[in-house]
Amino acid sequence: MTGTGRDHTFQEIRPVQSLHAPAFEFTEVTGHGDFAEHDRRLEELAREAAAAVASETALILAPVAGFGEMSLDLGSDDEDLLEDARANAAAQEYDLALELLDEYLGAHPEHQEGRYLRAYCLYHLGGPGQLEALRILRPLLDEPPADDGLRDRIRDLRRELRRRLTPPEVTAYTQSVRTDPRGALARVEAFLELAPEEGTLSYLLALGQARGGDLERALDTAERGAAQADVDGEQVAAFARRLRLALLTPHAASAVSAFKTGDLDRARRELARMDPRWRRSIVVDDFDAYLALLFGRTDRRAAPPAPRLPADRTEDLYSLIADTDGQRAAELMRAGRAEQAERLLAHVLALVPRFPWINFLYAACLYRLLRDPDRAAACAEIALRDPTLTQARELLETIRSWQEASLVNPVVDEYVAAMESVRGGVSVERLGALRQRLVALERVLPSLSSAVRSETGAQIVRELGQAIGQRLVEVADAIVVGGLYEKYDRLMSSVKGGISDARDADRLGHALDGITAEIKSARKAARKGAGDQLDELAALVVSRRSEVEKVKAGIQVSALVRRFNELAEQQSEPLARLRADPYTVRSRLGGILEDARRLRRDAKRTLDSRDQTLLDELISTISRTLR
Repeated sequence: MTGTGRDHTFQEIRPVQSLHAPAFEFTEVTGHGDFAEHDRRLEELAREAAAAVASETALILAPVAGFGEMSLDLGSDDEDLLEDARANAAAQEYDLALELLDEYLGAHPEHQEGRYLRAYCLYHLGGPGQLEALRILRPLLDEPPADDGLRDRIRDLRRELRRRLTPPEVTAYTQSVRTDPRGALARVEAFLELAPEEGTLSYLLALGQARGGDLERALDTAERGAAQADVDGEQVAAFARRLRLALLTPHAASAVSAFKTGDLDRARRELARMDPRWRRSIVVDDFDAYLALLFGRTDRRAAPPAPRLPADRTEDLYSLIADTDGQRAAELMRAGRAEQAERLLAHVLALVPRFPWINFLYAACLYRLLRDPDRAAACAEIALRDPTLTQARELLETIRSWQEASLVNPVVDEYVAAMESVRGGVSVERLGALRQRLVALERVLPSLSSAVRSETGAQIVRELGQAIGQRLVEVADAIVVGGLYEKYDRLMSSVKGGISDARDADRLGHALDGITAEIKSARKAARKGAGDQLDELAALVVSRRSEVEKVKAGIQVSALVRRFNELAEQQSEPLARLRADPYTVRSRLGGILEDARRLRRDAKRTLDSRDQTLLDELISTISRTLR
């Protein structure tokens, strides 16, 4: 801030910035009854597939040399074929080993080691033969192995083939599903039959089937995949839970509706009337037990207690109750009807206060409405408990920035308003009011500093504190400068009618001298901006002091001329010279001359040319008269 000119105008050199919260765009649609994340998961799986191809190294498979007979007692000729095939595979003569194995397996098609060796050779030859190798090994999953060592080799080779072949299948699916969804699903289903251990493929197939509306088939795929997977089994099992809930929700809708209206008794009756096929469900049993728990409450107005269930079953129960409303609220928010979404979510959240997804939606809704940032942050923190809510962390960080902005920005706005109040010129009274506002802001800063969390917020508070401190110093200087200006203005206003005599001039001169002394004292402690203004005021006072001296000198010249003229008029009256004492006249003339010469000597620099000429003429006239 600088103070400039006669009006003590304050201008901000580096304005204090407000805290801006980052924008948050709501895209989360996760819910047990919604499978619209298909496209997002496609992109994620495509990236994961590419990363798998780029990062994983080939499995070092056990050598085949030294294998013994593992499943059949063969004749010598057949044994020779198998031994030669083993030897050629060990020597990396895979084509020759395959010829021997084709002949051998023609006679013994079910021989486990022979089939394994054939898949082993195809794997090492690479290309399309690797898919054939996986196809050869698939039946061995369902057969009891003749030997533990062979079982381990089959497992290792299948794992290596899956590692190589699964990422391209995922990529092919993601590239073709939008243009040929049926063909893409058929291809991934066929490959999954060869590699049922790949939970990702079961998830992808079930997700595609659900997206197409075939929920029961998708559930069968997901449940079978969860049972068979040794990779990503948790993901497909969680999806199976969602599918079961999606299929169950319409059948439990009457009971859920009664629960939402507070009619717990009717809710239990509706559960009892459900189709037995759907009634025999863990989540329905949990819902019934939860209703019984709510019956036992003494205070029905209090928030409902948490279900006495493990976390996953609690989530399923909450989903059964609130998923439909959550989906409706998400649709309202995407349609720009956040007010309606907020009312719906507030009602549902009272019933399932610990459900992460509804908390996420409510936090996003409150942020959209810029309402109640503290509650929004609390809801976003609950949403973090669900790792599938991919936007929860981003939302919480955005809300925390919004919280900070709601604390910091009003203080910044008050600072800006305070400074605007003195823009364009001020009085000492207005400067005093500004100082009071700045002091009040300064008192708020410690609590504000402890409340902010981000480095950006802390930086703004620090900058605000520095600005306020600097402004207070400048205001103190400006009050001093303004006080002296106002004192000068009052003094000059007192003589707007003019100076009538030398005593008035002396009084004004002494007063100006007093202001000059105050300016010198203030100038020693003043900063540069205030010092410049004090220098301007000092120059102004000096100029006025000089003008006073000129006016005083002019008054004194006029007084001397008047004294001379009065004496001359007296002598011009009839008989005045006969009555006058010549000595007295000369004495009076001498006094006027002495005063005129002293004025001419002492006021030499303050006399203007007219007064100086008049004074010189007076001195010359009296001097000639006294000769």
